Amino acid sequence: MKTERMYQFDFQELSDKYVKSLKLLELISKKGIISRTEISKTTGINIVSVSNYIKRYIDNKLIMEKGFDVSTGGRKPELVELNKSDNCVIGVDIGKDSIRVVFTDIGLNIIGKAEAPRTGKNIKETTAAACGLIGEVMKRAGSSAGCVKVIGVGTASGDYAYIGKEMKDRFGIETFAGDEPSCAAFGEKNLNKKISQGELLYIYSDIGCGVVVKEDGNRVSRNESKYLSPWKETFGVVDLAKSDVARGVGTSIVEIAKGKMENITEETVIEAAVNNDEVALSIMRSVGMSLGLRIAYLINLFGAESVVIGGGIERAGNLILEPIKKTVKKLSLKDYSSTVVIMPGALGEEAVSLGAASLASREMFLKA
Repeated sequence: MKTERMYQFDFQELSDKYVKSLKLLELISKKGIISRTEISKTTGINIVSVSNYIKRYIDNKLIMEKGFDVSTGGRKPELVELNKSDNCVIGVDIGKDSIRVVFTDIGLNIIGKAEAPRTGKNIKETTAAACGLIGEVMKRAGSSAGCVKVIGVGTASGDYAYIGKEMKDRFGIETFAGDEPSCAAFGEKNLNKKISQGELLYIYSDIGCGVVVKEDGNRVSRNESKYLSPWKETFGVVDLAKSDVARGVGTSIVEIAKGKMENITEETVIEAAVNNDEVALSIMRSVGMSLGLRIAYLINLFGAESVVIGGGIERAGNLILEPIKKTVKKLSLKDYSSTVVIMPGALGEEAVSLGAASLASREMFLKA
């Protein structure tokens, strides 16, 4: 994931050198404290290469030595761990309706966070508001703010260069940006402990925007128009609910939304479905089957081992997951139908901001 375009995460295929670098990062992050010998055995990277990578990381103060492990004969193996005290990351989610900021160490442990409604009329005002929120979080972090080495941004807009430049100019910190679905997908891939090894298919939102992440951490696809073109004209939960209400169909969605069409959101429809409203339940089944169709198509195309549902619709739980699973089982190829694992996202509303922080953290290692 070398960054060839200014201020933008690059999701192209990685060289062997970068793949090995990220394998080390992932393993050290998961293990906490580990020896070079164990890294070599686990990753399959020869011990000389591992030692060379570790030396560069220590020289760049990304990793620190942590004493010795118990010896099984001969010299005691030296232990290493992430240098969390000297390396922090900011992750930002500039969404359609809100802005979220997380302040984490290099291991993606949250130190502080903040959220505010998105009120800016244009990208300039929105970026200024995001910078203000970052400033608040860093101020609360006190002395730790000086350890921030990189900022990662996930955004619903494509103004990566503008956002990156403004934030770098404001804080003097390297900044990279990417689209929300890809950031959320990488966040789940790196932090969701229920995800097995292998390729991940991440479905962002109820209209089925698919992101496929390879086992080594490279993105294959995000754009639904490329792989899901037969189903471009698809309504999501809110559109279906508004259509039913406009036709005068009796439903508690109207009451929950206080009689205002603009108040109909995913949350109001999910609440109505949980309360056994037939219209809301029908919408969930319809959207679940529609997502299941897309997921089965992508599973057959890419052979993903895990499927994560995120972007908000996962809050409906089994109301959305059951029709998805039934449809996938029916339409996916026999080799995949009984092995693929479908689950809700684990990061909730912080998926994009934590994913952006995760990608930013990777940039530090790739540049070392």
